[in-house]
Amino acid sequence: MGESFSEALSARLVGSGHLPLTREERLGGLERLGLPASGAWTRASWLRLGEELEADRVVLGWFGVEDDQLTARAQLLDVRRLTLSPLLEEKGPFAQLLEVQTRLAWKILRYLDPSFPFSQQAFRQRFPPSPLSAFESYVRGLLATSREQQLRYFLQAARSDPGYSPPAFWLARLYFDDQDYAAAAPWFARIPSDDPLALNAQFYLSLCYFFSGDVARATEALEPLGDRLPVKGVWNNLGVFASRRDLHPAALGYFNRALEADFADPDVYFNLGLHHLRRGEWQDAVRALAECVALNSNDTEAHFLRAHAFEKMGRQQEAERARQQAVGDNPALALSLERRQLDFDRLQPQLTPRLARQLPHGSSTASTRAQHVAVHVARGEHLLASGRIEEARQEFTEAILLDPDSERAHFLLAEIYQRLGRLPEAVSELKAALWSQETVSARLRLAELYLVQNRPAQAREQVRAALALDPANAAARALEAQLAAGPGTPEEKPQ
Repeated sequence: MGESFSEALSARLVGSGHLPLTREERLGGLERLGLPASGAWTRASWLRLGEELEADRVVLGWFGVEDDQLTARAQLLDVRRLTLSPLLEEKGPFAQLLEVQTRLAWKILRYLDPSFPFSQQAFRQRFPPSPLSAFESYVRGLLATSREQQLRYFLQAARSDPGYSPPAFWLARLYFDDQDYAAAAPWFARIPSDDPLALNAQFYLSLCYFFSGDVARATEALEPLGDRLPVKGVWNNLGVFASRRDLHPAALGYFNRALEADFADPDVYFNLGLHHLRRGEWQDAVRALAECVALNSNDTEAHFLRAHAFEKMGRQQEAERARQQAVGDNPALALSLERRQLDFDRLQPQLTPRLARQLPHGSSTASTRAQHVAVHVARGEHLLASGRIEEARQEFTEAILLDPDSERAHFLLAEIYQRLGRLPEAVSELKAALWSQETVSARLRLAELYLVQNRPAQAREQVRAALALDPANAAARALEAQLAAGPGTPEEKPQ
């Protein structure tokens, strides 16, 4: 159910000009942070995920079903400003799940841009709901753990509603990942040009044609994206396609555009060098490949191709040095590279590389839950004073699961992470504490952590905030004086 909200809201935000992170990016971020893909998360966890993925905002949400009536709520967390939007809410029959999600998406968009040009009625018409059975099968496919289950659910969804593009796209992705390009291409081709998934589908379709040996058709599929999405990956791949077709001016133009987008990408220099090698332009090849190895000195293939170019130029000593850097004393690797000849093209494999859970329901009243939170915090404080850090951490985590706004639980959990040397997590917990309630102690603790991280500008900002709360606070004044005496750092990476 939670995944259905993520998918539905993302699709509607994409279709309205926003760029939400993909499910793959979200799961990758969770894996890097060591967080579970599902479960009850704390607000600090949401904040950490937003920071990890460099997101501007995180949509937090809750839902509940009672007597077949669905209630969905959402808030937007501004990751940089640490502010929360007002609570946005929609209700309706559970059978109208997609309709409720569409109305909630409209409220999110209106909050982001009060001048959003579509009325709710017009917005709903842009996203007519698919049959609930198709949407359910699609979400089951996303959550399935085996390829066979994914294929079955995506096929069910695509057949239930042939006009519903997400299952067709992910079905194509399954075939693509299996290198069954002939099976993948028709499904990618089914995505309409005005669909939010169209750009990604067209990008993958071009790769299907390329890997199937039809480079001209690959170019035809990808060229329109150059105008709609002028990014490095598109220009790089178009350069490779043109190089394979021996279209010299076109290839140079595409690679130059890719380098204008990212002048420090070694793969673009590699492809440019490879293109010059194909044409026998040895000096140009050496120059481009030199840029590549300057950016990535361990690039075996680039060193190998440089050796090839030096040999063609009669510069044997340089060729030997480059070959030694490439293969050393490994004859098997040398033979493998020789067999590939000039088949080394480096394609951008995808266009973009790049939560809430319901709190436990029960019959407890708000006052009973508050009592449970207080018990967990009190136990945690006792355990922390006794040095039983892991048990204390569990108590504070339980308190936060029951009440994500517990300032005291977040503050003490930050202390635990600080003792364990896990400073980024301590910072996130202190931010969550301040998010729940402004306190001088949390501001000063955060300032101290920033000092440990050698980030005096952020530390000063926290001290100023503490003094705004209590201008006579002695600890804040002392820390202010300490910072004034330090060297300072005028510019730092924003948090």
